[in-house]
Amino acid sequence: MKFFKKLKEKLFSTSSKLNNGLEEIVDKQKDEIFDQDNNENEDSNNHISSNMKEDLREQKKEIETVSIKDGKRNKLIEKQLSFFEKNKKKSNIESDENQIEIQEKKPNFFKKIIKSVEKVTKRRKLDNTMLNEIEDLLISTDLGVATSSFIVEKIKKENFSKELDITQLKQVISSEIYEIMNAPKTITEIKDGQLNIWLFVGVNGSGKTTTIGKIAKQEKENGNKVILAAADTFRAAAVEQLSIWSERAGIPMIKGEEKSDPASVVYKAIEESKRGKYDLLLIDTAGRLQNKTDLMEELEKIIRVIKKQDPTAPHNCIIVLDATSGQNVNSQVEIFSKTAGLTGIIMTKLDGTARGGVLVSVTNKFNLPIYRIGLGEKIDDLEIFDPKLFSKVIVGLENDTI
Repeated sequence: MKFFKKLKEKLFSTSSKLNNGLEEIVDKQKDEIFDQDNNENEDSNNHISSNMKEDLREQKKEIETVSIKDGKRNKLIEKQLSFFEKNKKKSNIESDENQIEIQEKKPNFFKKIIKSVEKVTKRRKLDNTMLNEIEDLLISTDLGVATSSFIVEKIKKENFSKELDITQLKQVISSEIYEIMNAPKTITEIKDGQLNIWLFVGVNGSGKTTTIGKIAKQEKENGNKVILAAADTFRAAAVEQLSIWSERAGIPMIKGEEKSDPASVVYKAIEESKRGKYDLLLIDTAGRLQNKTDLMEELEKIIRVIKKQDPTAPHNCIIVLDATSGQNVNSQVEIFSKTAGLTGIIMTKLDGTARGGVLVSVTNKFNLPIYRIGLGEKIDDLEIFDPKLFSKVIVGLENDTI
């Protein structure tokens, strides 16, 4: 599948970090086996050497305790001593040969171990130590402490003490991620025969205005009649940026004077949309999160104006988030949810970060669906989100797995 390949490439930073980390966790079991075997071989060698020395000491002791009574006895002793010296040399030779034989066998022994481990896929028993390692890894990819703990607890409940290989471990984690990402669908699709009003919110720099331009072009290509409203009147750059997308896609845009009332621009845009029988109105809003009170009051006013024109609108209220912001996106969703009544999330800039896990974190916390994801600058890099594919890619599984 083309999209799976693209997702895999764009999420490489995140997926490779998780994939490599999980492989290292499973590999620790193999290292423990080799360490134990090394110790056993060393103990065996020491035992052999110790037995040889003891035999030699016993032989020498027996000879030295012989009573010397006459000359004949002396000759006998000389012969015994001579015999002892020969035996000693012979023992030394045999000892050396034994040591050589052990050294020769040692590599072969390890080769057998390696082959047996490779033959039987590397596995590791899922214990508390391994669970802690998995949790630390998940946190490092920005799933967040709460979400990582939640996933690990579910894994523990269903798989504790099981022997897992790397593929099984990835499948277990992928399955839990999918359960989170497959959030209830709250995004309203475009309905025929009426004006569909979508409101976009988010902080400056999240890619909100660019995202609106891309969606406008995509929906026009889908056969919908689209119009834009530049309600971020306090930022001239935002109006100019949306104008560029408007001209590029051949889509009309309603705007007001600089510093004019954003709600008045929205009112005018709705009126024009109804007159022109448009299918979809996309509204850009200000994103000055540092002035939270003013921003929320402004949003509340915009929503009141929309509802006066259509009590069922806005039909979607979508927050645009920047994946590189990490766990900060959670506070943004929390603030905008209180005023705007969010229906979904668009996550941008996933192609340049190892923080792809933040999608899992924000979905788990707010139970909001990811509507689309931004994987680059091109128009086609804004893709409809597939939770199943994402849950596979992020842990390094192939598309035909699970």
